Amino acid sequence: MFTGIVESAIISSIDVQETGWKLDVTSTSVTPRVKLGDSVAIDGACLSVIAIHNDTMSFFVSTESISKTIIKYYVAGSKVNIELPLQPTSFLGGHYVLGHVDDTALVQNIVVSDTAWFITIAFDASFSKYAVYKGSITINGVSLTVNKTDQNLLELCIIPITLEKTNLSALKIGDRVNIEFDILAKYTEKLLSK
Repeated sequence: MFTGIVESAIISSIDVQETGWKLDVTSTSVTPRVKLGDSVAIDGACLSVIAIHNDTMSFFVSTESISKTIIKYYVAGSKVNIELPLQPTSFLGGHYVLGHVDDTALVQNIVVSDTAWFITIAFDASFSKYAVYKGSITINGVSLTVNKTDQNLLELCIIPITLEKTNLSALKIGDRVNIEFDILAKYTEKLLSK
């Protein structure tokens, strides 16, 4: 389980294989804290560490994860958001994030102001019941608050410190992002449907 409070890392190499990809991710701050088998969220997708060499962690990414996430768009040098799992002594600064990406979504609009970026995201309409005004959402692993919602659109207000610490500052209209909807909404729906 994660919180959506992320750090930055770089994709150092990608080895495309028939059964999946080997992804190497370099982070001087995170790599020293991991061991083999640990779960690490890369742009919100939970992956397991299969090798460690100096400041680089390696992950095997299944064809399922590649098809459901923006991992398929990575190239060597891509900046990614990275997060280690929530620890019992950690602050819960964001919200409960599982690292199970629901889908990819499309950046439809970006309005840049002096105080924030307002980003409109279009997502599959089947998830619209989980997008709630002032609710939590995870975009590329970053815990965010929904500023506005309208059917299959949601608007996010991204403040400068979040832009500085994440790869959201590199987004352009037409880019795809990983999206994970709040698990509490999904559990509530399941309980109420019985």
